[in-house]
Amino acid sequence: MNSERKTARIVGVLFLTAFFTSMIGSVGFIEPVINAPDNLIDVYPHKAQLVTGVLLQLTCAAAVVGIAVLLYPI
Repeated sequence: MNSERKTARIVGVLFLTAFFTSMIGSVGFIEPVINAPDNLIDVYPHKAQLVTGVLLQLTCAAAVVGIAVLLYPI
């Protein structure tokens, strides 16, 4: 397989990973707790939900860095 084609496929997967982990992490896990009327009271009972959201955001950040690293030589 062509080297650039393989890189393009990996970058495509990283784009999809970044998109989905960002959306699921922020909209699905973080925003419901942060946008609650009593958000400071709701943070501790929902700490597992926030930690999951933050880990998904970190996965998104790693995917974005991977995209930049793979596309730099091209």
